Order: sequence, then C-alpha cells, then structure tokens
Amino acid sequence: MSVTTTLYLVRHAESAPDFAIAEAAWPLSARGLLQAQTLAANAPSFGATRLVSSPYRRAVATLEPTSRALELPIRTEFDLRERHLRDGYAENWDALLEQLWRDLDARMPNCESGRECRYRVQRCLDELAQACAGETLVACSHGNAIALFLGGIDPSVGYETWKRMRMVDVFRLRHDATGWEWDRDYVRPWT
Repeated sequence: MSVTTTLYLVRHAESAPDFAIAEAAWPLSARGLLQAQTLAANAPSFGATRLVSSPYRRAVATLEPTSRALELPIRTEFDLRERHLRDGYAENWDALLEQLWRDLDARMPNCESGRECRYRVQRCLDELAQACAGETLVACSHGNAIALFLGGIDPSVGYETWKRMRMVDVFRLRHDATGWEWDRDYVRPWT
C-alpha cells in the first residue's frame, strides 16, 4: 500500500523589489502583507502538518502569519529558492526571459538553466515528500521555480503559465510511490 503525501505549493506574496539590496532580501509590499494574512486565514483548510519555505525573505514572510495561526514552525530549504536568472541589468528582459523558457538548457552567464532549476526543486520536494510521508505540507517558493517544477509534471506548462500565476497562488499536489500528481481541479479557497 502506497502512502500519499499532500503538498500545497505556494507562490509567495507580492514583494517590494529594492535593487539596492540583494534579491533574496526583498521584503513583502503592503499588498503582499495583506495577501500573507489572507493565506493564513485560509490555511486551516489545508490541514497542514508542516511548513517549508525558500530562505528568501519574501517567501518566509508569506508563511509567517500561517505559522502563527497554525502554531507550526517554518523550515527553510535552500533548494526552494528562485531560479538565478541574471546578474544585473539585461536589455529586452521580457524577450530574453521568454527565450530562456523556450530552451530549458539556455542560461545567462553564471546563472542557472531552467532544467537545472527544475531538477533542484523536484529533488528537494521529492525528498520532503518521502521524509514526511503521509503528511500535508505547505511549501512556499517562487514563480519561476514552481512553474518549472510543474512543467516536469505537465510539459504544457511554460512561459505563458508562469506569466498567468498570481501572488499568492496555491497548487495542490500529491506524491506517492508513482511520483507526483497535480490536482488541476484545485482552486485556492479565496478569490
């Protein structure tokens, strides 16, 4: 008999980008703080037994109200971090990003390819699902990382899917001996 682990994979709330500090340190915006509160208000419906987050400030801050509401600590996992896409300014960024999505092996100098990011996130989530077999996890990560992971389950997921993702967005998945199954019918419990 196979044990099923449930995962609610959360894209972080809206951040307040500040190019004077490292991207990993970007805080949530005022709107993002409200989004994090809304997530916390709806989190009891998940039945979570564990909270896991990218170490980036905006991801941890997204789960902090949920952590308080559910009285669960937040475990950080470095491999849930965002994809390293660029170092500094890049001309025609949107067009370049779309190209990086079309070719998952392409990368900017000293950066990470889409395929590398996908494997990193999948390995991390596989290990969490196995270590927490039978539990329900809420894991907060980033748009590119999540969309790349989901693309490993459903190859139709790509640049356009990533562009349509919301902040906060929630995806429900299940893991058992056969691997990951994405519940495409799941809709987050708030608008």
